[in-house]
Amino acid sequence: MPKEWTDEDVQAEIAEAVRIVREDKFEAFVRTKLPAPPADQNGGNDKSGDGANGNGSNPIAPKGKKSLFWGIESE
Repeated sequence: MPKEWTDEDVQAEIAEAVRIVREDKFEAFVRTKLPAPPADQNGGNDKSGDGANGNGSNPIAPKGKKSLFWGIESE
């Protein structure tokens, strides 16, 4: 059975939606006024996002070219 909405429930939902939109607009405004953060905050020493830590090899092998017939890979 669906929920029966009262006027108070509807007004509360609308007020919450208006609050969220205002907050998002304010954050967007602040981002335009503040300088962009530096691209490298760790000084280049952090390799947590590097998939090939330490071994110097590429862990992702290049894929073969797909043929036009049933997507079978060709060499």
